[in-house]
Amino acid sequence: MCARRGSPPRLSGAEAERAAAELLQARGHRILERNYKSQVGELDLITMDGDTLCFVEVKARFDHRFGGAAAAVDRRKRGRLVRAAEAFLCQPEQSAFRRSPCRFDVVTATWAEEEGDWTFTHYADAFTVDDAGRRSWL
Repeated sequence: MCARRGSPPRLSGAEAERAAAELLQARGHRILERNYKSQVGELDLITMDGDTLCFVEVKARFDHRFGGAAAAVDRRKRGRLVRAAEAFLCQPEQSAFRRSPCRFDVVTATWAEEEGDWTFTHYADAFTVDDAGRRSWL
């Protein structure tokens, strides 16, 4: 994506999630779900990385102010992601995944002024259930 100097192009959530899915697939992930919604929250992507079930949050930001995209996944957001992962695993049709190791990943998209394009960074195992401030059976 190119833009006029000083004006980053808008990156929609859907575009960021599509690019994140492509990045993860290139790294060997198998995409199981996109935009999984439950009553307690949403998961942008659910993938398999080998035998590990990954719940992936995708965040896009124009700059690094206030900690950038990764900082947007704060304790409150992590708690919602954990609850959404629990809801996913509680579905009867997902019983095969209940014994799989699980992790929470974050993929960030940040505008890189120097390159005039978006850069994507994958943070595998970005946080744990304990980091979300709650106890879980995950």
